[in-house]
Amino acid sequence: MSIIPPTLKYFSRRGFTLIELLVVLAVIAVLAALLLPALSRARQKGLQTVCLNNARQQGMAVQLYIDDNSQILPPVAYTLPNDDEVNWALLLNPYLKSLKIHLCPADRFSTNCSYGLNELAFVDLTDPASHAPTRLTAFHSPATTIMLGDVGVGDDFIEIRTETYKMVAPTSELNDDADSRPSDRHHQYANLGWMDGHIEARKLAQFYLAQTPANLWFSP
Repeated sequence: MSIIPPTLKYFSRRGFTLIELLVVLAVIAVLAALLLPALSRARQKGLQTVCLNNARQQGMAVQLYIDDNSQILPPVAYTLPNDDEVNWALLLNPYLKSLKIHLCPADRFSTNCSYGLNELAFVDLTDPASHAPTRLTAFHSPATTIMLGDVGVGDDFIEIRTETYKMVAPTSELNDDADSRPSDRHHQYANLGWMDGHIEARKLAQFYLAQTPANLWFSP
């Protein structure tokens, strides 16, 4: 019969003490507190990157539409003879690989479109006071004129407005359900596509609030 040394018998029966368990739990809690914010920021950064890519692809689709239509920009929306309304997102679908490109992954409310066209650059033909569609030659500085960007909030930048497709200028009012203010849903940044094709994330204070003139980045 084998004999187990006393020291081995002692260690084989010994478990963790309450103090040791509490220390382990405390260490885990500290690590979680340190890692979770970093993981959340990394996730949000990933969503913003996808959104920026969406803006880029929609901007490219706008350019393709312009090339196919004698340098005329797509309207924000227009009405068919049967009174059905067609918005710009539908017009761009033939130029996109996926309809999901119209949805920002950080937008938890919209189901069809998270972006809006610059209302001063793109004409809304459903508006009785609308003018003729804009031509690309009308832009004096494409690199400093917004094409499209994240939208989905009201005048207080808190109220949620879903399925909007027009980014109203700072001096404009929200006149119908299609109108919206830009949304800074990416850690206080809004993703924007510009008329020259580049994309850029900016804070509201950098392109929308207290600008001189007020519509600095919106007027062609």
